[in-house]
Amino acid sequence: MINSESQGSGSHWVQITEQTRLQASPLPDREQPVWEGSRLRRKLLIKRSAAILVIGTVTALLGWSVVAGINHATATYTTIEGTVTAQTESPRSRTASCQLDMSYTVDGQELHGVAKTNAYCNTLPPVGSHARINVASSDPHDIWLEGIDDAGHPNPILFAVFLVVAPFAIAFALWTELTDFGAARKLVDSGVQWRKIRATVVSKSGGRAGVILWLKANGVSGEPSTFGIFYRFASPVGPVRKGDSVELSIIADGQRHALLWRPETQDVDLIHTNQPPAFVA
Repeated sequence: MINSESQGSGSHWVQITEQTRLQASPLPDREQPVWEGSRLRRKLLIKRSAAILVIGTVTALLGWSVVAGINHATATYTTIEGTVTAQTESPRSRTASCQLDMSYTVDGQELHGVAKTNAYCNTLPPVGSHARINVASSDPHDIWLEGIDDAGHPNPILFAVFLVVAPFAIAFALWTELTDFGAARKLVDSGVQWRKIRATVVSKSGGRAGVILWLKANGVSGEPSTFGIFYRFASPVGPVRKGDSVELSIIADGQRHALLWRPETQDVDLIHTNQPPAFVA
């Protein structure tokens, strides 16, 4: 953690990561960013709200599946004999999946229903043959084959496991979307002043999470220091190639976040900074 007051009093450096302090020029004519009503606040609020909506939707769907599975597992039913009228095997499924169209009679009324299974069609009763089916007492159109792995109703145990694990996994994957709002607000309110640094593009490295643009600039000791800027889609510093020189106007406090002002867009964005591994540095 750096002393924000000392950085804001005219010193010519900026703490870009916890371990990297770079030479920088002050920008006294550059106005400090505002938070309330800013485009940055609106954009990050939308991202955070979308992430919360995704987590909430997944949690609600999994919760509904658990309840529906429990209701099915505890429901009363009647076992009768029906006739297979059609077989449909799912061509997109990587596992066994077959749907049987059934014709059957309940209380003297002929009905038609669909039984979905986790089995191959050639292992099930063929079209025109008879098969024993379970019919839910609460809904005579709700049927499943007796003794066959049922795919038409959620497994409450399986979905309960998903309910415990999935929301946390999604929150971890969307962690930046959930935390960027608070990080940006903290930077705006920190009082740290704008600094300008000149850096050279070293390389790019990418993965499933996104891309890191590696840059090199002079540290306070005069020796070059490498740092990274992480992004998922468009580069926050614009289209650049290895060897390009870029000028960055930033507010940073060494905590893996920084505010970046791009004069060509006249806008402030939040960026994520990275300390390089040994092979990059």
